[in-house]
Amino acid sequence: MKLIIRFLIVFAIIESCQNSIRLDQSQIKTFDLTKRADISFLKLSDLGFIDIEYIPLETCEENSIGHFDIRTVTHRFIDDNNFFIIKQFNDILLFQADGSFVSRIGTVGRGPEEYEVAHDIDIDKTGYLYLVSGFQEKFNLYSENGKFIRSFKSPFKGPVQFRLSEEKIICYVENFQGNSENSFIVIDTLGLMLKAFPNKYPFKPYKGIPTVFGRENLFYNFNNRLYIKEVYSDTIYSFDKMVFKPHMVLATGDRLITPEARAQFDLSYLSENFIRPIHLFEFGDFVYYEYTYNFKPGTKNILYGFIGSKTTEFQVFIDADQGLINDLDGGPSFLPKTIKDNKTVISWIDAKKLKEYVASEDFKNSQPKYLEKKKELEILADSIKETDNPILVLVSLKK
Repeated sequence: MKLIIRFLIVFAIIESCQNSIRLDQSQIKTFDLTKRADISFLKLSDLGFIDIEYIPLETCEENSIGHFDIRTVTHRFIDDNNFFIIKQFNDILLFQADGSFVSRIGTVGRGPEEYEVAHDIDIDKTGYLYLVSGFQEKFNLYSENGKFIRSFKSPFKGPVQFRLSEEKIICYVENFQGNSENSFIVIDTLGLMLKAFPNKYPFKPYKGIPTVFGRENLFYNFNNRLYIKEVYSDTIYSFDKMVFKPHMVLATGDRLITPEARAQFDLSYLSENFIRPIHLFEFGDFVYYEYTYNFKPGTKNILYGFIGSKTTEFQVFIDADQGLINDLDGGPSFLPKTIKDNKTVISWIDAKKLKEYVASEDFKNSQPKYLEKKKELEILADSIKETDNPILVLVSLKK
């Protein structure tokens, strides 16, 4: 009898473990992006946003940004220290949370404390900024006020993306030529290689000419965890304890580019027939994926923004160049670009465009949810000049 009971207990445990495994697999949300992508016109309140804030970036001779190309700016926010780090090409500027300017970080050059090209930047939990200059095969480390601390060697040469996670540096090796030995390399903060993940997508470029097909890997953070999505995969992976684990699937069918296609077709054909990733992040209950498809030079092309709920069947496509209708204060449409925290999404707008919109009839005739915020936006627009630095725009979900 005892033997039977023990058997039943063991069987129950095994069955429970198997059910747990099946449950974990079933929790990997899959979105079908192959359905007809009718463009929806969503309002900020449709997604549960309840507040909007504008942060003008202080303008002075040392930090003039000029036109903010919303598709080429790398943007970081440091939660603990309340700083904005703005990277545009080789300019890296540090602002406090209220928009006041702190300092310019680093110097372009070939000296021991300088960098030729800032391929990527990130911030650790203490506020130190890491910069990789791939062609110089080095990382530079700076204090939160922009002071150079030290350099250490990068384990490879060429364009690099990276993020800090678990006190390690996770590097993505750009694979434009199709012959990268590894896709991801994990190093410590002294440059010592800890682990390498082999390149699963080798190819020979079409006619031997390397081409850049958008961002071949997308990094993002959510709930204190790092996520990645490679251009050849529909799956988003989390990085946890030196292991990549499936997190979510953005199923794009035959629109997903393959290494074979890179070998067979030129960039024009690839851009027209395959999805080219731009941005990816999560906020609240949603995932946001921005990409181009059926791209034809010289014509009006749609920049798609996919928004899907992680807990319901809700999913829509927006024209990401048009953004979300701002029904909170009646201001310009909101173009989602990154997050400040899990409940706050960030965008930005040129000072000139903001002033022009507030002076328009569309704004004057708008009936937003919060009329007092409409008035605050009018006051802000009157206080800035067209040549000022861009204005950060933050929208928040209910906490």
